[in-house]
Amino acid sequence: MEENRKRKQTKAGPLRILINSSTKFDYSIWNLSHLDVKILKLRNSTYNPLHILCFEQLLNAPSILNLAEMYKPMSGWPLTPQEYGEKQHKLNIAFMNSDRNLLDQSINTKHWMKFDIMLSIEYLKTFEFFQCLKLSDRIILAKHVTVIIQSMTFSFTSFENNSDCFRTPDGYFIDFKNTIDLCKIFTRGEEKKTVSCVRNHLKSSQNVMGFLIREKLTNTEYILLKAIAICDPIFDLSEEGRKIVCETRQNYSKTLFKYCQIVNGVRNGPSRFVKLLSYINLLIQHQKSLQKFMTIMKMYAVQKSPKTIEDSVLDQTLMCGLYKLKASIVFMRRIT
Repeated sequence: MEENRKRKQTKAGPLRILINSSTKFDYSIWNLSHLDVKILKLRNSTYNPLHILCFEQLLNAPSILNLAEMYKPMSGWPLTPQEYGEKQHKLNIAFMNSDRNLLDQSINTKHWMKFDIMLSIEYLKTFEFFQCLKLSDRIILAKHVTVIIQSMTFSFTSFENNSDCFRTPDGYFIDFKNTIDLCKIFTRGEEKKTVSCVRNHLKSSQNVMGFLIREKLTNTEYILLKAIAICDPIFDLSEEGRKIVCETRQNYSKTLFKYCQIVNGVRNGPSRFVKLLSYINLLIQHQKSLQKFMTIMKMYAVQKSPKTIEDSVLDQTLMCGLYKLKASIVFMRRIT
């Protein structure tokens, strides 16, 4: 009898461990960390699709994260500014002509905005709460948070590489010290308020990077903040959808709060937690400035080449339903 009782206790042991709150805390962090490793591995790999599905197709397509194990790391990085410019030009030609023969191995760069948007959608698709949402809610939420995910990935990987500005894995970066010159280059010196809009975006980017450097964000804080950021219960979601998103955000917030207390102590943990959440507000501001910035850049691209192709993935995520390209003239009138 005693032996049977011990066996039952032994069998019940693992079950008790699985529901232990401390284990849930550890597993949540481990799971997010493992996901982030896969995302970064694919981002830095030779995987460089010539054709990226449109927004809703990406949401419904099978995950591509398993490709992270199939492709080797990209070689030859960082590129010099001249190399970057030349290879980006070749890459754009390959995209415009949809010709993979033009995309040879020497083109070791990517269309980073489009590629990172794709990875952001893939990141979002891995979350159980997201798959529990109905399709209309998934589309609404994805359009709202994809750019924020992209900005978080872009900024934190730059920070980890000891950069004080946004820097792509192949070495391209925007030098914030030359903000005014960049504005003139991007807009050819036209429209003072347009230049101001571009300057505001670069300033917003600088604020995001400045926060990471000043607060010395840890990897664990980063992955938890990213999980919290995607759980935004926006009004456009259905009542059921908002409930699911709110519950998930609350769970990740509790995990981050507990982590802050463990690392910073019970006394200083809460203040660290509040300070970290302010990073999400900076990212929301950055998203808005990026939307305006990309609308302007698209307009100048169309003026330069009327045959400029519409990019469903970028247009639907960057504009987020707020800045339609067909209404770009109205937008320009407003900012001038």
